[in-house]
Amino acid sequence: MAIVHDPGPAGPSGEGETLVVLICLTFLFAFAHVFRAQIKRALGWAEEEPEVDEKKDVEKTADEADPDNVELDEVDKQAQEAWTQPHPYDPSPEFRAKFIKYASFGLVSGNVDQNCESCGQIQGTAAFKVFYFLSGVNWLKVFLFINVWFLIWLFLECLGLMGTGFKLLGGKDSAKLFDVVDNPISGLMIGILSTVLVQSSSTTTSIIIGLVGADEMSVETAIPMVMGANIGTSVTNTLVAMGHFANKDDLRRGFAGATVHDCFNLLSVSVLLPIQWASDFLGRMTYQMAKNAESCDDDTEDCAKTEFLKPYLKPYYDGVAKYDKKVATNVAQGYCDGQCQDAPSKEELKKVTELVCKRGEEDLKCKPVEGYKGSWIEDDIFKKKRLPAFIRFNSATAATEGNLADATYFYKCPEGAACDDLPMFWNRTLDTATPEVVAAMAGMNGQLFQVCDEMKTGLCDKPLLKGGLMLTDWKLEDDSAGALATFLSITGLCVVLYLLVQTLNILVKGQAARFLRKAVSLNGYFSMVIGVFVTIMVQSSSITTSVMTPLVAVGLISLEEMLPLTLGANIGTTITGVMAATVVTSNPVQAWQVALCHLFFNIFGILIWYPIPAMRKVPLNMAKYLGTFTGRYTWFPLAYVFVVFFVIPGIVYGIALAATS
Repeated sequence: MAIVHDPGPAGPSGEGETLVVLICLTFLFAFAHVFRAQIKRALGWAEEEPEVDEKKDVEKTADEADPDNVELDEVDKQAQEAWTQPHPYDPSPEFRAKFIKYASFGLVSGNVDQNCESCGQIQGTAAFKVFYFLSGVNWLKVFLFINVWFLIWLFLECLGLMGTGFKLLGGKDSAKLFDVVDNPISGLMIGILSTVLVQSSSTTTSIIIGLVGADEMSVETAIPMVMGANIGTSVTNTLVAMGHFANKDDLRRGFAGATVHDCFNLLSVSVLLPIQWASDFLGRMTYQMAKNAESCDDDTEDCAKTEFLKPYLKPYYDGVAKYDKKVATNVAQGYCDGQCQDAPSKEELKKVTELVCKRGEEDLKCKPVEGYKGSWIEDDIFKKKRLPAFIRFNSATAATEGNLADATYFYKCPEGAACDDLPMFWNRTLDTATPEVVAAMAGMNGQLFQVCDEMKTGLCDKPLLKGGLMLTDWKLEDDSAGALATFLSITGLCVVLYLLVQTLNILVKGQAARFLRKAVSLNGYFSMVIGVFVTIMVQSSSITTSVMTPLVAVGLISLEEMLPLTLGANIGTTITGVMAATVVTSNPVQAWQVALCHLFFNIFGILIWYPIPAMRKVPLNMAKYLGTFTGRYTWFPLAYVFVVFFVIPGIVYGIALAATS
């Protein structure tokens, strides 16, 4: 059963207002932390002795050493050891006495100097023993532990808001990218570019599944686009890694940990895409697996998509800006000019197709139809939703001179024509052409007829922003709302990341760090299971890898341990697609094929690049090289993201668009 979220009252107490206030308060807290020394001096407070940070000492040692003689692996090992060193908490007797006094409101007393908790010798009443135990609890770490979960929640909210911002900025344009997919390479690049623009592989995959389900795109064409979406989704954690610019070692480790995702995806595509192009093995294999799939019946089954954490995250960032996915879907499927809502017979569709796609016996392949794509045709006739609003017969002379078909296809009333009382093209009761049409076909001299009785228009004219603070209270349009949401979320991500790292510097040291180290170093395949589980829960591989990237940056998780977590995240995000395929209400075979292709692409990639140690080193060494280069040239991450995720896919898209035009 799907989780139902109660949005609560609208207005000042709504989720959108809450999220904006929390992000702004986080900005203030981070500002106060960064300038805490100056604030203390301004207020006249005594300066405390600076604490010795072992991690900083390690980095200082690495910086002062000769760069040519420094082994980066040794530097990373020392940083990791600094986290796992014991940090015992032993409060003084004075602190314990004050804690017991104030916590008990002066009702409990005893001699703290005569007690030894580590020796098991605690004397006094039962109440005193309880308060003595509580006085030994590190309450700062308890508070910070709660704060970490709050920061992780806020981090996820900022990621969701960033996705909405990018969708608002590039939603319609990214949906139009799908119009020019005519070969696997352009499909791959458009999958990358569209995912980067909307910051969500799940959105791109949903559009692809929608196109395949509506017979607007073949499964064979969709597979390279899914591969591209797999690559494009890794841009999020690459951007997160850039939040460590202040420390070159953290930036080096973080960027390597983020780009190992890129390297694996790029290597998998380089091997599997040519094989897929030559043989369509994924399409053939998944068809055999899914050919008996049945659609979900709305009348007898619950066809709502199962979600876990998203129902508790989505209301908050939707409360700031809510995105209308249907508009982008209509753009992608080419229904901007109109969509016929009638239920014509096959005979009517066949006759219309002949008139607008042929001139006499000459087949013009529907080229005279404006905006025509091959996906409009099924079994050599137009699909029902592609029926024109009007057709106008052309004389033989006009058709020959203008290279026109026997009739011209119109989505709306032609300019200068009166379309209010036009005769209908087809008698649907008798399932035959009307007498007026039969007479017009004999004359063929510009007669105009209405074909579709109910033409739905303006499907792409609606704004993408359909709700949230930015629409209801701030009255913003798509572009301004997208820019503000993107700025607010990216700034929020950087601030939350800074506070998260500062909190972990205190919290995850000693025993906690050793526990985490044991969990991720136990076994690579166990780490994959962790990655799968976490990603299924949050339903986004970007979120999983983005949360792990800071841990790699500070040295707590090694690059070798990050790789299986990333691979698990890749598998986890495909499971969500499979779960979505179980509740589709139309074209289930195609939906299952796309979902299974995404799953097996990642499984085959793992089988190629992970089990054999020598093969595993390829993506690891690539990521290490990128990280090392970043450590030397801090401008490199920006250049890398710009070239890999924008320039190369953009150039290929431009070439494909020019070729299509």
